[in-house]
Amino acid sequence: MAVAEHPAVDTATEQAAVVVQNRPVVPLSSWLADALSACGADGRSLHLLTSADSRITLPLRTVLQNPEARWAVEEPDGSGHFDGLSGIPLDWDRRAGFVPVKGPRARKGPSRTFLRQAEAMGSQLWIDLRLRHAASEELVLGTAVEVLASVFGDAEPSGWGTGEPALSAWDPAALTALCRRRAPGSTWTVFTGPARAARRFMGTHRAARVVEGVKETVTFAVGYPEGVEPDLERLREAVREFTERGVLTTMTAQRLAGHPDLTSSPVWAGVPVPVGVALGAEAVAEIGTARADEAPSPGERVGPARAPAMWYPLGSGTDPETWNEFRTLMAHLQPAAGGARS
Repeated sequence: MAVAEHPAVDTATEQAAVVVQNRPVVPLSSWLADALSACGADGRSLHLLTSADSRITLPLRTVLQNPEARWAVEEPDGSGHFDGLSGIPLDWDRRAGFVPVKGPRARKGPSRTFLRQAEAMGSQLWIDLRLRHAASEELVLGTAVEVLASVFGDAEPSGWGTGEPALSAWDPAALTALCRRRAPGSTWTVFTGPARAARRFMGTHRAARVVEGVKETVTFAVGYPEGVEPDLERLREAVREFTERGVLTTMTAQRLAGHPDLTSSPVWAGVPVPVGVALGAEAVAEIGTARADEAPSPGERVGPARAPAMWYPLGSGTDPETWNEFRTLMAHLQPAAGGARS
């Protein structure tokens, strides 16, 4: 089906397809996910157009953060549009769809609607986890999601699927079977937690066959109401678990102001702030344990003494200046020239 004829697409240009959603909360529905796939096959970007009162779900936000997608928001008075994630004013281009404004208007900065006073929010903890498994018939994917759900949500995942709502009951065996059928191509899915969970959690899961085995990428987010602090010590628990399983590649965690239900509004709420970084045993061996121990941000070895991972906590996630510490740490954690030092 041509993108212009897709039932979810309201208008299409040479380079973009626009989907209009007039609803309070916009999920990554199966139709929207299919339109995104069609755009990729057709070489077009996907532009979502909503009102300034709409929110988007976490899976949809992860999609719209892609350079080949955009969240366009209409000004309440109908005077124009702005980017829902950055606030940058947008113009309409007949070929490219919604594009950042140029000239004097660009120097005025973000939309005033985007900069309006945000309603009281809690916080969200986002975990980006990357694992690598040896390829085998016994491999079951998705168990990493269960670990994070248990550690941060005190519950098991409840549903999964290729779009929202995630209506299929959580089943790692079924998830693994789908990934096997689609191999060697990658498989991207969403998961969610039960309503009874101590805290709202959900995220995305991606599996891909690579030369070294099977790469598993999880974006896991958990929400906290205003006044409730995330238990960041639990991040170390997760690092230890994945290290002992011998599958950890990297894990980064960030905290950002946001709705506890994990939706996002087109309102400035500050930047996400890193709270910790973990490197798996293989990366530590490549860098050299001595160099990893000497990092400018104090870290600690986690897991087996013979093949440790490293966990670097970076604070509470409330000070944007932590980004400077993060960049310094990342610059240090490059493989040492001339080989690793143990």
